[in-house]
Order: sequence, then C-alpha cells, then structure tokens
Amino acid sequence: MFLPGAGWLDYDPTNRLSAGFDLIPVAIARHPGQAVPLAGSWYGDSGDYLGMSINVAVHKLGEMLDPSEG
Repeated sequence: MFLPGAGWLDYDPTNRLSAGFDLIPVAIARHPGQAVPLAGSWYGDSGDYLGMSINVAVHKLGEMLDPSEG
C-alpha cells in the first residue's frame, strides 16, 4: 500500500500482516487482479484431463534477526 510521507509498504490484507519478517511477498502488481495465483489455458477434450496436485514445503534454514524490530 502507498502511504503519503512513508511511501510504499508491504501489506497482506488477507492475514492482516504489515511489512515484517513474517510477510513473504510472492507477487508484485499494480492492481490486485494482475497478481492471480495461476493462469492458463486448456486445449483438448474434457476426458483428457487427469487432474492436478500441488505440494509446497517450507523449511527453516536457520535463525535470522527481524530487521523491522531494530
């Protein structure tokens, strides 16, 4: 979000997180509609589709200081 005098600040309205160590930006866009999580097209018959699964794993590499708590 843009705050006059402060400039652009990271903010996640879904989880109510402001800029800090717990916020991991995954997309940057001028309009929220441009930051869709997935987009694409399908070519083929409906019976050709076999499904889709997605797995995400996050691993902690070590301890780091939070620069926003300076």
